Amino acid sequence: MWFQITAVFFVLLFWAIFFVAIQSARMKRKQFKLTQRFLQEEDAANSVRKQPLDPELFFTADLKELPPLPEGDPHKVERAANRKMIRFDKPMSNIELKKRYGRLQLEYLAHYEENFNDYLRCLTKWAEALIKEENPADALRILHYAIALGSEFRNTYKFAADIYAEAKDAENLEELLSKVVFHSFRDPATANHIITYVQEKINTLRTN
Repeated sequence: MWFQITAVFFVLLFWAIFFVAIQSARMKRKQFKLTQRFLQEEDAANSVRKQPLDPELFFTADLKELPPLPEGDPHKVERAANRKMIRFDKPMSNIELKKRYGRLQLEYLAHYEENFNDYLRCLTKWAEALIKEENPADALRILHYAIALGSEFRNTYKFAADIYAEAKDAENLEELLSKVVFHSFRDPATANHIITYVQEKINTLRTN
């Protein structure tokens, strides 16, 4: 009896080890293929000659859409707005950018995109200052503008949610949540954080 149990145990153990080994080999082959494909795409992208940047990539800030800048422009909004900026409608990987514009353009693209992000960062800080000055209307005007441009900053959305929650405006909170859900954030953790934050504001309004 014990011999039969032991034999069955070792047979099952053998098949378990065999199954794990097969799965491990498959995963290694799959990972190897993915790595090879990535290296091939990277090599192909690096061989692309420098291409001119599409004019439609560049973003021109329109300060007329915003409230009047405060005296001295303490948040450096105008300075940020006057820099050369690039705005991507959809996130693109470095390989995609190199394939389209060439490796030599990558540094310029990154710099121009960072200028755009800095502009949105300055707008968000300006909105925060207006909230502290108890001017939610102008703050929302700025935040709406930044959100429409695809801001990736958590506070852009959280400040708007705070204003709506303070006004007990569930309808606009729902609309804000929808915008976050359908926006393609580069970092999924950022999207999840904002969604949770806005949803908590909505839940609080519903229970009060």
